[in-house]
Amino acid sequence: MVELNPSFRGSPSRAPVSSIPLEATQRMTARILSATLAFAILSAGATPLQALDPPVPSPRLLSLHYELTGESEEALVKEASVRAVLSAIGRIYFSDLALRGQPLLEAYVGKRWMEFAVHQVNVSEVRGGRRFVNLDVVVDCKKLYDDLHEKRFTYRPALRPVFYIFLSETYDEGKTAPVGRRRLLETIQQREYRYLWANDAEDFSVPPSQKQEVPIREPLPDLDVSRTAEDLASACAEAQRNEVEVFVAGTLETKTTRKGKLYFDEYTFVETFCSLKLIRSDTGEVLASEEARMAAGHIDAAEAVAAATRAAVDKTAPGLFGVFDKQWGKTILRKANLRVMVFGANDDSLDLLKQVLTGIAPDLEIYTRSSYADVAVLTLSWKDQTRDLVDVLRHTQYPDLVMTPIEPDGMVIQIF
Repeated sequence: MVELNPSFRGSPSRAPVSSIPLEATQRMTARILSATLAFAILSAGATPLQALDPPVPSPRLLSLHYELTGESEEALVKEASVRAVLSAIGRIYFSDLALRGQPLLEAYVGKRWMEFAVHQVNVSEVRGGRRFVNLDVVVDCKKLYDDLHEKRFTYRPALRPVFYIFLSETYDEGKTAPVGRRRLLETIQQREYRYLWANDAEDFSVPPSQKQEVPIREPLPDLDVSRTAEDLASACAEAQRNEVEVFVAGTLETKTTRKGKLYFDEYTFVETFCSLKLIRSDTGEVLASEEARMAAGHIDAAEAVAAATRAAVDKTAPGLFGVFDKQWGKTILRKANLRVMVFGANDDSLDLLKQVLTGIAPDLEIYTRSSYADVAVLTLSWKDQTRDLVDVLRHTQYPDLVMTPIEPDGMVIQIF
């Protein structure tokens, strides 16, 4: 049996499992397991015909137990309720859907949690000068998911996601022609990726030079949005508004290294530093990054800059997009062998779990589909049969870990 610890990851008020009364733990375990496994089984069988429908949990109620210490009962009830609602939301990633607008979503839940959660306080008393509460929280997942769907917080990732580019290009610290951008657009066109074109989106016979990108004003397309957290958050929000699921962010910085005669002509020699990142718009996660330095020289300085820039993009883009080709379907879609929902894991224990799994199965590929509230969803890809992978996982030596397979391609793991 799986015992699901509902404590919010990283909270200083997290209660150890041993502090929860055994009878209450068993009671809550039964309710949580029933809700979780039913939702997991339903999600695993989702079909494309449900693309416009919200996720449907069964049963609709998710019960979680908390023991918290703080300033007042009212504040602790709110804290537990918000955690419970966020935990219910994190389970959405175990289905075929995903979340957009996560920063707005957390603020939204902070204001409207009482519409989706009810609570029962079992114990409320002062311990050591602070308020202690033992309570149960029940989340109406059906009502919550319907509301999130109505507000467009949930969406179904596309089979072929739309790309966009945020790229800074400079020459001797001043802006220069967007040679690198054009080269990246040509590369995207050659790979037949979808892009945020204003027209002719699917007509690959039309060269990028004859297409118009959708105009984005904030942040500007000629800015490397990966340099600051604020710019990255703005880029993710703007990308999601335009249904862009993955974007390139980077810098092409070219500087003159020297000038001098080559034979009878005066040449300008330059060096271009290229740094590119591929980023998920829903989470801001960097999927891949590449860097390169390339040099060129020419009688015309602009030609030298263009040659070095194109060479730098040609050096970095294949690796960047190669990672996308390998990982996207396995991480976001259902191209991996197994999808795993993990409860009760903080960053350290989740990293340890990945190390343990790769230790017993060196060929195992592990990708993070989501890490939200106290729920992480991993995808596991293996060269052999899925049932063999499940057998390997069953023999995993990990302290305080319980796992339950979910047919046909899922698993629930609880870390204590």
